[in-house]
Amino acid sequence: MSRTMHPRIVAISGPLKGSPFPLGPFELVIGRDRSCDIRLDDPLVSRKHCGISHEGNRPFLLDMQSATGTFVNGFYFPAKMLLNGDRIRVGRSIFVYLDQDDAEVGSAMLMRTPAEEEWDRKVNAGQSGQRAAAYEAAMSTVLDAFLEFNGRINASRDADEIQSRVFELIFRVMPVEGVAILLRDLDTAGILSTTYRSILSQSDEPFPIDEIVTGKALSDGGPIYSDKVVCFPLSTPSAKVGLLYAVMAAEGLEWFTAGHVRLLEAVAGSAAVALERARYVAWLEGENRRLNEAINVEHGMIGRSDKMQKIYQLVGRAGPSDLTVLITGESGTGKELVAKALHRNSPRAQNAMYVVNCAAFTDTLLGSELFGHEKGAFTGADKLRKGLFEFADGGTVFLDEIGECSFTLQADLLRLIQQREFKRLGGNQLLRANLRIIAATNVDLEKAMKEGRFRQDLYFRLNVIPIHMPKLAERREDIPLLVAEFIKKYGHIRSGAYPPVQGVTPEVRQIFASYDWPGNVRELENVIEAAIALGTSTYIGREELPLSVSLKAPEPAELGQWVTQLNACKKTIIERALQKTSLNRAEAARLLDLNPKYFSALCKELHLK
Repeated sequence: MSRTMHPRIVAISGPLKGSPFPLGPFELVIGRDRSCDIRLDDPLVSRKHCGISHEGNRPFLLDMQSATGTFVNGFYFPAKMLLNGDRIRVGRSIFVYLDQDDAEVGSAMLMRTPAEEEWDRKVNAGQSGQRAAAYEAAMSTVLDAFLEFNGRINASRDADEIQSRVFELIFRVMPVEGVAILLRDLDTAGILSTTYRSILSQSDEPFPIDEIVTGKALSDGGPIYSDKVVCFPLSTPSAKVGLLYAVMAAEGLEWFTAGHVRLLEAVAGSAAVALERARYVAWLEGENRRLNEAINVEHGMIGRSDKMQKIYQLVGRAGPSDLTVLITGESGTGKELVAKALHRNSPRAQNAMYVVNCAAFTDTLLGSELFGHEKGAFTGADKLRKGLFEFADGGTVFLDEIGECSFTLQADLLRLIQQREFKRLGGNQLLRANLRIIAATNVDLEKAMKEGRFRQDLYFRLNVIPIHMPKLAERREDIPLLVAEFIKKYGHIRSGAYPPVQGVTPEVRQIFASYDWPGNVRELENVIEAAIALGTSTYIGREELPLSVSLKAPEPAELGQWVTQLNACKKTIIERALQKTSLNRAEAARLLDLNPKYFSALCKELHLK
């Protein structure tokens, strides 16, 4: 249920103290003149000081260019929409605006505050006769407002909210007509945006700005001010953020005082720091979103190491483009996975990606595979055959092991990449190619160029976006994730007679962490697959690893003697077990609680027959 509205003002000080004045549909004028609706016999009150009318269904207070100003809640306002509880000072009189029933109005609302009593004391002592002091708020009031403003903008990270707080403070403590904040573009040093606020409107409707003043403030880096216009740079030690521009009404009696200028300087300093911080936070958030989008691209790769995060970011940035990509790295590092991720995150993802291993074909067959051939182009070419470059129209072709292509074929590939056209083997017709090329190699192409085995012009055409895949030994922190993924992938191949694999033993984790992995991720995958298929325990142990992994951990030279002695101890233990079991290796392995395969491998390693 909505409450009943009884809009009125009640005098709580001055000659009419205690008198209520209802607000009707017509303007109510307050002043010293006999024609005023509320007449105040007070030399500080102008003949027609202020009026209260209605804008829509809200009361609107308008100062009628009075000599000493109309104050609301301690601050000068040329105009203001009134809210319940607003305290209007006209000369020595204070009126409280109320729109609630008397029962809802607290007694404290109808009493003067200590600040109002202090103001009255100064007025009665004759300390407010000067015009400047008449419409400058009390210093304590300004300080309280400024501290509240500082607290709010320091807690905000939103530039729009900070600008709103700047407008709110300035309109609260100064009789300005309009305020604008001009923000600079850090790249061009020009004005990026301008936000306006006018005393008669809460919208961002523009008002005229003196471009000579703003231009001088931008170029000189210092404040520009006159009676009616003040322009302060918004600057921090590291950046010029923009400008704060304020104007008084051209036809009004108000001007900017020294107190106003000092306060605007303080506001500009605080606002500049807050706006620069907000801009930096916005940049960080945008950069974080961009990086997360790049990291969260659909790539199908495993790893959280810094090196892999950089790969994901590159895939995220390069995927949407149509540029040629050259992926380098050792065998088994996952170059094809990168190629698939690039295709999957490209505009061509709806079409197919064709994979060709250039090292798997002879020169003629590779040319036929890629470009196609005409009937009779070579022995055995008994009919026309289209190549992958025709089938891949609109899609992607991944040329793996590009470093193995012959010099002749490299020239044809160069023409395809440069001009997007090609000919079938044995043909004369030029065909257009609408496709993206992604190439990969484990060959050092720069060395191959120096040796004359790879064309320099083709290399530069391929190497538009280079992506280098790290060795597994360079991202050891990813090994546990890869192991878990491969156990999940191959867990189904374990025979039903044995328990499913749940992980690896601590010893195996240590072996994996210290092993060099010359075959990279592919070697690790093969090791896990074999251990699952051939092992019998819940956790993969050392005995289920190939000797190339379990017995080839790096051995520093200074530990050579210790390793020799350790092997001698192993040999002695195994020989005793064999003696006890009459040289039965299966029984000896069971006696030592070792896997028979691992026991046989140890015997071979230690040269035991």
